[in-house]
Amino acid sequence: MSKVFRFSFLAVVTAVIGFPFMAEAQEPYRLDSQERLRVHVHEWPALTGEFVVNATGTLNLPLIGSVPAKGLSTAELASDISKRLQEKAKLGEPPEAIVDITQYRPFYILGNVERPGVYDYRPDMLVLNAVAIAGGHYRMGWATERDVIAARGQSLNAVAQLDQLKAREVRVRAELNGDETFPATEPSASARVAQIFEQERNLFKSRLEQHRNNHHALGESLNFLRGEIESLEGQIVAAKKQEVSIKKELDDTRSLVERSLAPAPRILPIERTLAQFEREQKEIATAIMRARQQMTTISMQRQTLIDERRSGALTELQTLEGQRKELEQQVATAANVLESSSSQEIADVESEPKYTIIRNRNGTPTEISAKETTSLQPGDILKVIRAHQPAPSGKTADGARSENKTTTVVQTP
Repeated sequence: MSKVFRFSFLAVVTAVIGFPFMAEAQEPYRLDSQERLRVHVHEWPALTGEFVVNATGTLNLPLIGSVPAKGLSTAELASDISKRLQEKAKLGEPPEAIVDITQYRPFYILGNVERPGVYDYRPDMLVLNAVAIAGGHYRMGWATERDVIAARGQSLNAVAQLDQLKAREVRVRAELNGDETFPATEPSASARVAQIFEQERNLFKSRLEQHRNNHHALGESLNFLRGEIESLEGQIVAAKKQEVSIKKELDDTRSLVERSLAPAPRILPIERTLAQFEREQKEIATAIMRARQQMTTISMQRQTLIDERRSGALTELQTLEGQRKELEQQVATAANVLESSSSQEIADVESEPKYTIIRNRNGTPTEISAKETTSLQPGDILKVIRAHQPAPSGKTADGARSENKTTTVVQTP
């Protein structure tokens, strides 16, 4: 086969199949600002770590200073770092350097998505991944039949929960105020609401009874300790009288012994008896002190019981108020959906979303038409545009037919 024939055949094959093995070769990724890199230089720990490409497109490294990084591949940057270090440290051979990307610069998404904004880029990201990260497609406030049914169910459920919360609030406020009775139910209340209030009334009575029992039990303990202290104090009074009598007997005996009218050993038993009475008085005094300490503890427990009831009621009331506001917001949201559905057509039909990528190529922003499977690059701006079409045959939220009515909504970024 001649060279001319081989060249012609190769040109034909290239035109038909596009050189697949060359198409698979991809341009190396070029670095840009806001990207975080991990640099590793063998045997140079000062140059090993994570660094960020700053707004000017440079990398500030120890020892060698600022290194241009924007527009380079990781391999080119690693080679540049190695050469600069070789020159700076006057090394015979350039050290081995490796650069990896640990965090890419973010991408941007706007238009018809739930949460437009800035998000971290992830390798091999597609347009569909970006839309999912942004919360999916925004529905532009249109109400579908499913939305209407869900809104009605949500409204009914929220109203029922609100009735329960109101009844609970009444009970908790009564506990917070220290009331002894549960407030009466309004005469105009429905049977369901009256039943809810009756349940809360029973709970109020049960908790009040438990509180009273605990409070009464602590009061009984205080009364018992008071009686015990009175008894101990009576024992001390009796012991002191006996002590006086024994001391008198001891003095008389000592006087007789001094006059040799009584033997000296008679003094020892009397002294032992006196010492025993003194010891018993000290023990009784200690018991009285312990009983008073117990009374102080129990008094504090009684007060704590009251305080805990109030603080628990206050905490529960704050929680209920937060839940009530949340439910009221749900009711208002459902009402808005139902109100809007009664004055506009249901948008069951939505056009396919259109995607546009704005990518910086050689310093020039370029718009690229994209699909869900199109790959994104760091720094891309993804615009999502979706048009809503009116429901077929003019079907409204109430299931009626609207004639000569056409509604088209198109939202542009």
